[in-house]
Amino acid sequence: MNWQRLYAMLQTWFVISLASVFSAGFYTVIVVGICRKVIGLSDSISVFGIGLPFFIVLLVVLVKYLPKPLRKAGMLSDDPESFGPWFKP
Repeated sequence: MNWQRLYAMLQTWFVISLASVFSAGFYTVIVVGICRKVIGLSDSISVFGIGLPFFIVLLVVLVKYLPKPLRKAGMLSDDPESFGPWFKP
């Protein structure tokens, strides 16, 4: 693997992981808020009992299924030539 492919792979994994962590955290905060306000659970049960497992499961699901929509949106690319002029020979 040359350094161009390594750079492309690292950039792809960075974008996927950052988007997954942000999305999972956002939805977890919403679920924990609903558990606290609507259902009336305590802080420790709603955060550690529901929020943490929900975050972990959602993170795994997003890491698995998020690359396809990100490629479709043009945020990910496997072609190293599209990463900038510094890759031109």
